[in-house]
Amino acid sequence: MHLKSYQIDGRLLRTGAANFSASGLKRQDNDLIVIKSAEAAASFKRNFDAQFASGEALSAGAR
Repeated sequence: MHLKSYQIDGRLLRTGAANFSASGLKRQDNDLIVIKSAEAAASFKRNFDAQFASGEALSAGAR
């Protein structure tokens, strides 16, 4: 899976595989979905923050 998702200004949720490039947005067969919903954006942020907080830090040798 190659998925990019983020919320914008607490009002929009952007999700999909499309890259921000001319070929990614015009020539490749990628999806891009924009949801105008403060509730969806807030839910995404809560889930993202919880996943990020549960991650483990990389050791200096792993970088």
